[in-house]
Amino acid sequence: MKIGTRINLLTSLVLIGILLFVDITVYCLYITNATRNANELILSKWEPIVNKAAALPEAEQELLLRSSLTQSTYIRISDFLNHKVYEITHGKDMNLSGISFKYARHRKSLLLERENELVMVVHIPVMVENKVTRGYEIAAKLDGLKASIQNLLTILSISSLIAVLLCLAAGKLVSRTILKPITKSIQTMRKNEESLTFNTIPLQGSARDELYDLTETFNRMIGRLEESFWKQQQFVSDASHELNTMLTIIEGYANMLKRWGNEDQAVQEEAIQSIYEETKRMRKMTRQLLMLASSQQSTKLNLEPVNMVEVCQQVIARFHLINERTIRLHASPGAKDIEADRNKIEQLLIILVDNAQKYSSQVVDIFISGKDGEVTVAVKDQGIGIPQHEIKHVFERFYRVDNSRHRKTGGTGLGLPIAKSIVQEHDGLIWIESEEGEGTTVSVRLPVRPAPGPAKKSGEIRC
Repeated sequence: MKIGTRINLLTSLVLIGILLFVDITVYCLYITNATRNANELILSKWEPIVNKAAALPEAEQELLLRSSLTQSTYIRISDFLNHKVYEITHGKDMNLSGISFKYARHRKSLLLERENELVMVVHIPVMVENKVTRGYEIAAKLDGLKASIQNLLTILSISSLIAVLLCLAAGKLVSRTILKPITKSIQTMRKNEESLTFNTIPLQGSARDELYDLTETFNRMIGRLEESFWKQQQFVSDASHELNTMLTIIEGYANMLKRWGNEDQAVQEEAIQSIYEETKRMRKMTRQLLMLASSQQSTKLNLEPVNMVEVCQQVIARFHLINERTIRLHASPGAKDIEADRNKIEQLLIILVDNAQKYSSQVVDIFISGKDGEVTVAVKDQGIGIPQHEIKHVFERFYRVDNSRHRKTGGTGLGLPIAKSIVQEHDGLIWIESEEGEGTTVSVRLPVRPAPGPAKKSGEIRC
């Protein structure tokens, strides 16, 4: 069952329940008021007459009562002392048998239905020496009351039916209005699914209600999906291009080796060395791709106390085994231990130091400082620098400032994206400051304790 149908059904059932309660209340109040008014009318007329008649002899009493009768009135007198019952009427007996107010000390009334007519019976007792000696039952036909009740029931039924129909129409209109953004969302999703597009829903109105928020959230989600889709497409395209380039080089040197390798020793050595270098680059890029994919999954960090100075010293020692380039460490007294994933922090520093050494033949400096519950690590080189208009792109996958430069240095364009992902996992910030011909500084700011919940988006870039 659709939501709109459920809304209509639910509102209709609630309205029917309310209308039934109101109709029954109106009906009962009307009957109560009509009965009370009829009772008061009969008492106001007949109580003085009965009191006067009770003091008269029987013959004069009957004459007085009969003179006061109308065509729709009937009197029954019960003489409890002499055990006699006699009636005074102008016409047909109203058949009050079975109704007895014997020895009732107070006035009482009763509404009856006789021969399809409503009759009000009022009992007026006569007291002598604190004993009930006689009882006068005046029965009066309530002409028109039954017709009035029937008219009331008809009016209530028709008005309730009209109210239910109006409620159904209004409910349908309201549900259609409420569900319009949802319906548009469904239609847009189906259209996106069929045409592989990322259409959004136009925002209508200026009131920031729940429907506006729903539409805005949907559009924001579609925007993120579109961005993610095209990034994935670009990633696959770039990865395929890189792998294809490496395979083409390997295939070219393999063919050259196949043709002239046995005849020319120099050709053989060049081909083998080139194939070896491209194989290393391919292995490195594959490893970085796996690393990048792993870092983008919602894996739990293995948090532990990490001494940044100690980790930097270990990274510097590792690079000294590879080459004898100078790496200087500058740690301020305010540098504190942080809670982080030690392996990922070490991997982050390796990426930053490796990049600094690739594009600089001079000394690389690492600065560590701490302030306000945060630790900042800056890796500075004195290399060729990055053009200002290129800085905002360096965190994109496979982005190269200079393709020929990356080919010479063995870069894959994945180091900084991986570094950014690691920083983001630790709820930190990473940014770059660079001047062409003077060098580049990559800075990372990490909290001493990562905040619980989803990580903030990092990757702030400063020129």
